[in-house]
Amino acid sequence: MGLENENFKEHFTMIRSMTGFGSSKSKSKYGVVTAEIKTVNHKFVEITCKLPNSLVIFEERIKSLLQKEIKRGKVYFNLIYEGASPHVDSLYVDKKLAESYYNKLHSLKKAFKLEGGIKLNDIILFPGVLNYRSAEKDISKLWPSVHGAVDSALERLINERGKEGKSLYKDFKKRIKKIKKHINRIKNKSYVNVKNYKTKLEQRIKEISKGKGINSERLEVEVALYAKNSDISEEITRLKNHISNFDRIIGKNGEAGKKLDFIAQELHREINTVGSKSSDYTISKSVIEIKSEIEKIREQLQNIE
Repeated sequence: MGLENENFKEHFTMIRSMTGFGSSKSKSKYGVVTAEIKTVNHKFVEITCKLPNSLVIFEERIKSLLQKEIKRGKVYFNLIYEGASPHVDSLYVDKKLAESYYNKLHSLKKAFKLEGGIKLNDIILFPGVLNYRSAEKDISKLWPSVHGAVDSALERLINERGKEGKSLYKDFKKRIKKIKKHINRIKNKSYVNVKNYKTKLEQRIKEISKGKGINSERLEVEVALYAKNSDISEEITRLKNHISNFDRIIGKNGEAGKKLDFIAQELHREINTVGSKSSDYTISKSVIEIKSEIEKIREQLQNIE
């Protein structure tokens, strides 16, 4: 079957989108089976199947096939069956159901005091009265066709989800690159800030003391206190680790959306801390740029499996 192809699986060893569509038709001497699969965004995997009454026996097996390949998203599955021409012997009338319809019609006629008799045409057109009954053994023989149609439809669905995932992958890589650039800018600027603070503090003390001597010990204490309160080295380290993990996960196959969303939340939390610790204009500007990129990433993550 299609999804047994290892080359296909290796082709999309990265994140996948949750939205997509795939369909396939399978023909056999028992009839024609068409499988259609549509997926949209959802926090969890949720499968809705629509099958002909005669093929409901395959529902659990179909769901099992879908769940093996679809890990997240709302799944709408539709199976269409065009059976071979029915034999006369396979047509049957549900007499109990027909009798129930007749009694209901009779009650309505009596309630509304309507004239005229109840005709056969009035009953036979109701759903379920006249049916085509396929033998159970014939239906079971249809499974290979159903399996083949579902498998091929899944391959096309995953192909489409993979292509959109590849596009999102490129977008994430571009935004990660921007974030890394701003993180390095913040890191370099944070070292300069302490030196600048010491220089400005010395100058300010001289102005206030009007040229008198500076208490070097007191100055060092103030500078050390400032350096401690504005130290963002831990935040920078965590930001780099989160970015590294994010970059690693988007290059892997399988369910990644929830993990990436958690990392994006942590990135946002760390960069907020950096912003609150620093009053430097350059750092603040980079913080804003990083937060903007993170928000765009989180928007895109809503569509990742």
